[in-house]
Amino acid sequence: MRGSRPGLGPPGIKATPMPDSTLLRDVTGAVPLDDATAVAAAVDGILARTYGPASFDRQLLHASFAWVDRLFAGDEPGYLACDMPYHDLRHSLDAALAVARLVDGCRIDRCDSALAPELGLVAVLLALLHDTGFLRRTAEISLRGPQLATTHEARGAAFASGYLRGTPLARHADLAPLIMATRLATAPATVLAGQADPAITIGRMLGSADLVCQMADPRYLERCYHHLYPELVIGGGDRRVTPDGRLEILFRDARDLVAHTPGFYEHAARPRLETAFGNVTRHFASHFGGTDPYADATRDNLARCARILDGDRWDLLGGPPPTTTRALDPLYPVPGAGTR
Repeated sequence: MRGSRPGLGPPGIKATPMPDSTLLRDVTGAVPLDDATAVAAAVDGILARTYGPASFDRQLLHASFAWVDRLFAGDEPGYLACDMPYHDLRHSLDAALAVARLVDGCRIDRCDSALAPELGLVAVLLALLHDTGFLRRTAEISLRGPQLATTHEARGAAFASGYLRGTPLARHADLAPLIMATRLATAPATVLAGQADPAITIGRMLGSADLVCQMADPRYLERCYHHLYPELVIGGGDRRVTPDGRLEILFRDARDLVAHTPGFYEHAARPRLETAFGNVTRHFASHFGGTDPYADATRDNLARCARILDGDRWDLLGGPPPTTTRALDPLYPVPGAGTR
């Protein structure tokens, strides 16, 4: 870790207050993302409307959300609490909710790749579990969560496989490696090659939901600045060693990370969403009755980022947003941590 207060950038940034309604809510403002029970209820309602209330294992759905809530809080034997503000419980709940909406939209569109009820639930649970690889086992107490960044997708896939094998969905445990579709360093085609159509659909939904629920977050820029940059520094993601052995700095500071946002969207996120993942995000509009709040919010974030960068208007960037992580590493300057 370089320095004791990563991500703050130069002094003198006046935090712009953000509306309370944007704090720890989904993109619609209707679902509280600091409440696993509420998100489970929202997902249950979506799947019940999509398939019928008796068509999927509702008890397993609610039990899984409650268990993941305890897991991130450090209340499950063998695991330490989540110590990260960006890859927190809120993000996992947000991704699961987004996948449920894609599952519903796909069925409304009567697409050939629409998922059967059992697989729709599998898709939601894989989204819920996709970042469990960041959670440390008790024997890993000397590590910080971000230090697991390079292996967290594979760890999460193994974790999800083990979890599913202990449930009535055990026969679908072999779908857990589809979590690798969320790995930015891996081409989705290598994950989805040779898979059956339902598995391809699940993989595309996982990868898409993971991206859009981040970039559509009302406080995405603040989360990058105050939360993601420190995680990158701790995990070494702000730098790389070149083939000739030189150390290359990828992000000089938190401002530089925010400044990379437009390029990240155009050259990484957008090609994956529109091409590699088959533009499955088009099904959001059907779920929402014709509008796509994820796309709208992403455009708003990119426009606000442009205003900040073009006019050097860092005063438009708000202060540290809250996180669902209660056991937050003291290295993160995050007022309001522990909001539940």
